[in-house]
Amino acid sequence: MNYKKIILPNSFECYYISSKEETEYIFTEVFTEQQYIQNDIVLHAGNCVFDVGANIGLFSIFINQLQEGLKIYAFEPIQQVSAVLKANVHLHSLEERVSVFNYGLSSEDNPERIFTFYPQMTGNSTSRPGEKLADTNEEKSADAMEDLFAHFFQEVEQVKCQVRTLSSVISELAINSIDLLKIDVEGEEYEVLKGIEPQDWPKIKQIVAEVHNRRGKLEAIQEMLTVQGFKIKTKKHDCLPSKFVDTYNLYAIR
Repeated sequence: MNYKKIILPNSFECYYISSKEETEYIFTEVFTEQQYIQNDIVLHAGNCVFDVGANIGLFSIFINQLQEGLKIYAFEPIQQVSAVLKANVHLHSLEERVSVFNYGLSSEDNPERIFTFYPQMTGNSTSRPGEKLADTNEEKSADAMEDLFAHFFQEVEQVKCQVRTLSSVISELAINSIDLLKIDVEGEEYEVLKGIEPQDWPKIKQIVAEVHNRRGKLEAIQEMLTVQGFKIKTKKHDCLPSKFVDTYNLYAIR
């Protein structure tokens, strides 16, 4: 695979395979606006972080600049994107701090979940394309996104990827504490949380998630997390076209 390299503000370099515009947008969200560490989300030296929906690794690289000795587990189900994630981990000499896993997290263990993969907009690739569209467009598929951004969504592939439950991973890796669970999975966020068994909830200290609020999903997630003892704040995204479902950043701390 031929990776492209981009130099972003502050001379930050990374590989990417999607559009230059998407890579710049994600960099702005993560590095400039620091959207994932707002509303009392904090990290300390030596913390354990799960980066669920790691894409090409910008969040994992960013938080490594914030604290020493972090241990990060980065999950990216689409093989082509996971390969770029690994390349970026190597580029920034983070192999000892970032472990990359080529599978996603969900409410079940499934070795062959079908994902809709957009090579030019990899951050929008999803196993649930309909979850990104507002209910008024329920009859439409991911093709509606192509109508809006045809030059980015002309290429589309259906790919098989593995997904697992978070609790199965916690058990396999013998994780005692997750100090920050970051979730950005394009409509699958509720299913990621459903994959947590009761005995594992106390291990999770903070959560930051992008939530696509279709059919009351934001309220359902808030209720789930409140029952588990979290205090929650939300912030709505204001820049998405009206055809897309309302999207929020959710911050949950104990």
